[in-house]
Amino acid sequence: MSYTPIMHCGAVANREQDNNYQNRWFLIDTNKQSIPSDTPKLSDIQVEIKFGYLAIRAPEMLRLDIAMDVIEDDEGAFEQVMCEGQECRAVSEGDLAAQWFSVYLGQEIRLMKKV
Repeated sequence: MSYTPIMHCGAVANREQDNNYQNRWFLIDTNKQSIPSDTPKLSDIQVEIKFGYLAIRAPEMLRLDIAMDVIEDDEGAFEQVMCEGQECRAVSEGDLAAQWFSVYLGQEIRLMKKV
């Protein structure tokens, strides 16, 4: 069994699917649109779950760990963005994650979590 916590990235293998996390995270561009599945190098990003964190790896990059269950209580942190053509409410996973994905994919990107 496997599932994909980050939309269009590598699947988490050998783990029972948790529907709370299936495609919960996604990547957006500067226009607040989710990036397409055919974005170069996107399929090379691998995701594991370790001790409540997404452990994200890509060739020639250090591992990036993102806490899975952070409770957002600051209404100012929420944004309306487009995910696969649908408007959704999401929160950014921060500057470090944005920098990591931007460097690897060669374009300005932010990692968002649906809320």
